[in-house]
Amino acid sequence: MRGIYIHVPFCARACPYCDFDFQVGRAPDTEAFLAGLEREVSGRAAELAEWTGPEGHGGTDLSEATWSTMYLGGGTPSLLGPTGLASLGEWLARRFPGAGTAEFTIEVNPEHGDEALYAAVRAIGGTRVSLGTQSTEAEGLRTLGRVHSPTQALASITAAATMGLRVSADLIVGWPGQTAAGVHADVARLTAAGAEHVSVYALTIEADTPWPTLVRRGKRRLPDSDHQADMLAAAEEALTGAGLQHYEVASYARAGAEARHNLLYWTWQDYLGLGPSAHSARYFADGSVLRRGNVRGLPTWAKDPSTPAEAERLTPEAAAIEGLWTGLRDLRGLEVAAYLRRFPAVTRAWIEHRTRRQVARGNLEWREEGQTLRIAPGRWYWHDAVAADLLA
Repeated sequence: MRGIYIHVPFCARACPYCDFDFQVGRAPDTEAFLAGLEREVSGRAAELAEWTGPEGHGGTDLSEATWSTMYLGGGTPSLLGPTGLASLGEWLARRFPGAGTAEFTIEVNPEHGDEALYAAVRAIGGTRVSLGTQSTEAEGLRTLGRVHSPTQALASITAAATMGLRVSADLIVGWPGQTAAGVHADVARLTAAGAEHVSVYALTIEADTPWPTLVRRGKRRLPDSDHQADMLAAAEEALTGAGLQHYEVASYARAGAEARHNLLYWTWQDYLGLGPSAHSARYFADGSVLRRGNVRGLPTWAKDPSTPAEAERLTPEAAAIEGLWTGLRDLRGLEVAAYLRRFPAVTRAWIEHRTRRQVARGNLEWREEGQTLRIAPGRWYWHDAVAADLLA
């Protein structure tokens, strides 16, 4: 498996909690963005040539590479509209023919999610949409600064499902004033509308977002960590009760509806990132990893899109350390044999030594006669603390 991520850096407005890379404006310059993508791919020709061929061992053009998944994120890809999506789809088909056959996801804001948009999604090969619903409560949407209504949120899910698209819905929990009953109602509405995958995120406020300024003006409150934990617990209870499996720290899905592209990140697969702030990773036979991050900001990226902001090659052991904690995001368990094939510089004894403290604390456990290692039930709340210990 190998995937492509395209960062579409346009939003109609800035949500007060969001620190993603985007440019505000209701008329995205699709033509200029596509020109930037073309310059990036052309400028990275020597690097990308190494990705081509059935096993990534070099070739003549990008059409020889096998790109199993495609993900258009942002920003707000749906702000491009049917015409802009069609133009982006034409560019992708020319540069990466056949990409996304296993899964092709496009992020959509509910206010854009109508039949015309979903027809455009299907026309460019899209198989799945990730909807930024965030809440189905009017109060929650106002607090989070979203422009769509609860009715639009649910209608956009139903419309996508009706068009034959797989649907993932985002849910933000822990906003001030939210209740456990409200979370249960959110889940009931989302799943009834047709969402078969739900990503749940605790409201996190970064210093450089508008939220702290709104707090100082008395227009917002900072989230409370204990309240967030309670709302995360309510979400897990509601989602698993609705028949979705908690398969990844922040993700729940019905059987067969897991996000294949996102799992690439946690199961040590190659992925190519294009566009401002997009990241790439390529794994090598010795277990080392080449990572690259594009510059942040559309204007800066557009000036020289092929020059990275950062690039490093992790040593086999450093890559194994990072791979250990990313692999543990999959709550179904890290398969030790697969891990050792990807990171041959380490051994099972090395894994046991590095994880002994967290196993002793009950945060990690061995399963299937030691064939898998996983976050213990109920301990996923502490995944970040476990990760920090493993990385230390």
